[in-house]
Amino acid sequence: MEIILFLLAAIVIILCVFVGLSARSPLFVCVAVTAMFSGLFSPLWHWLYGIVYTSELVYLVGHTLPLVAFLGGWVMVLPAIIIFATLRHNLVDIGYFGIWGIVGGVFLFFWSVEGLGAQFGVWSYDNEITALGIPVTFYLALLHTLCAIIVLRMMFEYWRVSVVTTLQIIPVIFGLQIFCYAVIGAPFYAMSLLTGASGLTAFGLICSILLVFWGIHIAITSLLQIQFNTNNTAGMPIIDLAVLEELTRHQQPTPPQE
Repeated sequence: MEIILFLLAAIVIILCVFVGLSARSPLFVCVAVTAMFSGLFSPLWHWLYGIVYTSELVYLVGHTLPLVAFLGGWVMVLPAIIIFATLRHNLVDIGYFGIWGIVGGVFLFFWSVEGLGAQFGVWSYDNEITALGIPVTFYLALLHTLCAIIVLRMMFEYWRVSVVTTLQIIPVIFGLQIFCYAVIGAPFYAMSLLTGASGLTAFGLICSILLVFWGIHIAITSLLQIQFNTNNTAGMPIIDLAVLEELTRHQQPTPPQE
């Protein structure tokens, strides 16, 4: 498993380098590599949601941090990278409901990943069925989808800025994991871990799912606004304010005309 993920990770990084060179932006590599390192925190989220890795994996720290969490971290941003690389110039033409269709495809991708991981014995769930009869894989796929769509929105914001500004997306992605899995998912896992009552757990699950859809709606509307503003600039590059101030400061005054 580790060898396969290592080869896939290498292929993804190489492709990100190639696409980044063609787009003249380090954004693709930054997102993929940061997602791999942020995957090191996945055991914390797995503990919150009752996910257990198999003991047959190679572990970096004790039996809590498997190597696959690092090597497979790029999976969490792969849909965002693919969508951005293919639709960054005409996303606004798809429209609001069209993007919801793309979101549905991203959700199916993550639902398949969760199911395949359990099917091949990479991880297992303490409770495969949550409150209201909803599979835990369904709920986790929703959280992954929200995270991916927000990453997609950030890629549209950062891809035409300076290299230094692009690097600011690194801590943002780390914070995004906390936001999606610790904050948005809090109503569900808090009710599940602290009370254990089925009624309260179901209420927390509904609240979390509503927050997910609300977050996706905000991300989509923000995406369309960014794309609309970009199209209105007629392809002109976005300049950092710091760069603009530096250019203004060093601009030579125009000599007076006689």
